[in-house]
Amino acid sequence: MKTTIYDITEKCHGRIIVVSDIHGHGHYLKGLLKKVSFAEEDALVIVGDLIEKGGDSLATVRYCMELQRQNFHIYLSAGNVDIARVGTFLDRSEGHEKRFLDELRWTKEVWKCGFFLEILTELGIELSAVNEKNVGRIKERIAVSYAKEIAFLCDRPTMITCGNYIFVHAGIPTDRLELLEGEDGFSFLKTDVFLEQKHHFERVVVVGHWPVCLYRKDVDCMNPVFDYEHHAIAIDGGCALKIGGQLNALILPNPYTLMSEIDTTAYDDYPKMRAKTAQSAVPATICIKYFDAEVELLSTVSDIVTLRHKSSGIVFDAPKQFLYKRSDKLLCSDFINNVLEVGEGCILKEIVRTSAGSIVKRDGRMGWYFGELSEIVEEM
Repeated sequence: MKTTIYDITEKCHGRIIVVSDIHGHGHYLKGLLKKVSFAEEDALVIVGDLIEKGGDSLATVRYCMELQRQNFHIYLSAGNVDIARVGTFLDRSEGHEKRFLDELRWTKEVWKCGFFLEILTELGIELSAVNEKNVGRIKERIAVSYAKEIAFLCDRPTMITCGNYIFVHAGIPTDRLELLEGEDGFSFLKTDVFLEQKHHFERVVVVGHWPVCLYRKDVDCMNPVFDYEHHAIAIDGGCALKIGGQLNALILPNPYTLMSEIDTTAYDDYPKMRAKTAQSAVPATICIKYFDAEVELLSTVSDIVTLRHKSSGIVFDAPKQFLYKRSDKLLCSDFINNVLEVGEGCILKEIVRTSAGSIVKRDGRMGWYFGELSEIVEEM
């Protein structure tokens, strides 16, 4: 794909709401837009990866299409997952049938859900009934029946510009965009650990793709990361990918807002709870990130497992549901065993409840809470 750039500066007459990596969580997007009181004069910028990993990719695409139909200002840039999935589907080169079928099976095995899996379900086709003999006909049926949804994902610029801001899914090496236009754009959708590359920009570059919790080495926090020195912001809150993930949003009053004037908010559907008792903070002894997550199971007591981290040898306890297997390796999802400082009456999000205590999130930051929680019932 060639790099394309779309400027929306003159189209923005209200706030600019910026999100990324929705990953099939259309209900998160709906909740967030309600939370920020999204209005017709506002613009919504989605910085790639609308689909996959979450269970409602097709509905999420259709929701965004409906917003456009209702004349809301919604702009979507390309994401690596969106482009890869649709690219495999559109491919008609030799062997394309098997490659599409292999990807369907891989998506089912790893994520249990996906855009094209949902299409099959809507068509009443079981994945087990799809084979190399009929997959070509099924692809053609999908191409006809879902042409609008597929076109919505395809026809997207590599990056969106708006005043002092550049929105691109994963990262760019320079904000001299005239040097990038027309170049191979996929690398700008698949730049891992972008903030650590320390490129310096005159304009502000906003990216998703790399979950923000992975930038923080000794805490597990889902809030956006602002690099004021280099003029870069990372906003992927791990929605659908991380336990405790959230959909982050930047709120820009106008296209020339200073970084220091940007407001942020987030949405998730974890229950909002009130702490009945206070507790003091206890530092973590381990902070697991996915690139160094292999563990050994030492014991299990009810819903708590005792694990040894393979590379460090550190022994720690975690909720059982953080464990998973991949390629015959036992892994622990991103996890930190710190105890959060919590005041009586403090508002928390309960992520996982166990017999030992709860993994909670306070202002985007994860940790243990060992007191009693009472659920807060929101007024309708």
